[in-house]
Amino acid sequence: MKELKYLNVLYISNNFTQNIAIEYLNINAKEFFLVHDLQNAVNVLNTEKIDIIFSEYNNIEYFKEIRKENPKLQIIIATDLIESSNLIEAIKIELLMFIQTPVEKEELISSLRTCIQTYDANKSNIINLEKDYIYDYYNQVLLRNKKIVLLSKKENDFFKYMTSKANNTVSYNEIDKSIWNGSMTQDALRSVVKELRKKTYKDLIKNISGIGYRFNLI
Repeated sequence: MKELKYLNVLYISNNFTQNIAIEYLNINAKEFFLVHDLQNAVNVLNTEKIDIIFSEYNNIEYFKEIRKENPKLQIIIATDLIESSNLIEAIKIELLMFIQTPVEKEELISSLRTCIQTYDANKSNIINLEKDYIYDYYNQVLLRNKKIVLLSKKENDFFKYMTSKANNTVSYNEIDKSIWNGSMTQDALRSVVKELRKKTYKDLIKNISGIGYRFNLI
């Protein structure tokens, strides 16, 4: 990943078991710092310019404090258990992504790419929608009034892809290739759109007749 070579990464390990992540980051980051506890991580943050934290510690309160001093810092937490309460808190912290352990190389690279794109664009991963809906693009969580709105896998895939193309019309053909891998039927697409409108609000998803759909986020 070309962009990673310009960024400094701090890895906070509690048992050094995620060897794939350690090896990949050590080779590809501009500077790679490895510590084994949260206090040493603070010491590094106080003395070095860190762009991305990769942590095996799932300590939300700790990262709330880190965020106060580091508003642009990208945080990736590797954990075997991702609780709903943590997903809700992650929205408040922003720029915080959870990935499941054991960490696979493909997922690691995908997560890093998403973080770097957000970092380069100087934007948030949190999308504020109308009617008190909030979407966390990193963790693919839709929230309303501090409660998670449950989406099926296909609904979530569609929602994430369309938010990445916000306010632009996405053709049926592009939706088919990107979400259904070429196997989409019009009935399947309409079903997903219908359910999402029920779970959110009708004006969010606009049908462009004969062309495709658009997510209206403005």
